[in-house]
Amino acid sequence: MRLPVTTEQFLAEYWQQQPLFCPQALPHFQSPITAEELAGLAMESDIESRMVWQDSGVWHQQAGPFPEHAFQEEMPWTLLVQGVDCHHAGVSTLRSTLPPLPRWRFDDVMVSFAKDQAGVGPHFDRYDVFLLQGTGRREWRIGSRCDDETPQLQENGLNLIPPFEPEETYVLEPGDVLYVPPGVAHWGVALGEAITYSLGFRAPSVGDLMARRTDAALELISTTSLLEDGASLRSPSRPGEITIEHIANARDAINNALDALDSGQWFGEVITEGGGELDTPYPMATPQGDQVRLHPATKIAWREREDTIDVFIDGGHSEVSLNALGHLITLCSGEWIQRRELARTSEKLLETLCEAGALTD
Repeated sequence: MRLPVTTEQFLAEYWQQQPLFCPQALPHFQSPITAEELAGLAMESDIESRMVWQDSGVWHQQAGPFPEHAFQEEMPWTLLVQGVDCHHAGVSTLRSTLPPLPRWRFDDVMVSFAKDQAGVGPHFDRYDVFLLQGTGRREWRIGSRCDDETPQLQENGLNLIPPFEPEETYVLEPGDVLYVPPGVAHWGVALGEAITYSLGFRAPSVGDLMARRTDAALELISTTSLLEDGASLRSPSRPGEITIEHIANARDAINNALDALDSGQWFGEVITEGGGELDTPYPMATPQGDQVRLHPATKIAWREREDTIDVFIDGGHSEVSLNALGHLITLCSGEWIQRRELARTSEKLLETLCEAGALTD
């Protein structure tokens, strides 16, 4: 993906801070999926899809799967299909076009088809997204930054922002990309029939991270480990009083215990959870093709340690030897790898991936 700024400038000034319009980020881009193919996916019961339209000023939303006649409606409507990269090889390759960001933050590729003048209304998301124009043209209206205090109109399951005053407007053509950070209001309107790819990056909630880190420590802490008063008793207190020194001492004891018992394993487990949820099971045996790659639905991350590598797959954890690092990086980059070479170099990594059903050929 060709950005109008350097990668360093993008990360320092735009990522999670402000939108960035990237004209011809993918020059000569050809949409890998057609509107007919997208509609076909929306007819499948195991693929998440929805349609959004506005009728007489009221927004409506309906979840799939859809019968074929649903796509014959004359009113402006938008079809949105989640996780298309897990079901369409051509769409899956779009992952490799992204800027150098942590791949464990990547969520999925949602694809939308919109009739002329259709959209999903003014809204804001809680994740980063790169909006890639596939076919046709789409006007994106960018508003102000929103948060939990922003008034939202709850209309048929849609969280819309009324009123919406755009601060900037961009018209995207095939190959153009618009980056929108979390919390920034936006509203896309198709100018003629159009296909748009939404490449989304999600982050775990701080609450989930806190809970998992605490749970991990609680499994290891001794029941005989008690709070020591330490310096909290150096200042006199009145009968029955809890002083700020008492609370500070307790906080220090908790934080010290968390740090001492923290292996960091909980983080890798949290950020990779949610993978492997396709209704069609992964192959549970070693793929027999000459080349293998990660299944598009696999959530994977790794951490290099002194003499081993922690590998996290769909919330699970295992350890492999350091000589697997090169192949692991290749697979995480979305590239193909020789199955026999992987078996020769790191049989443990191959077994781990196969047991998780993380490979395909």
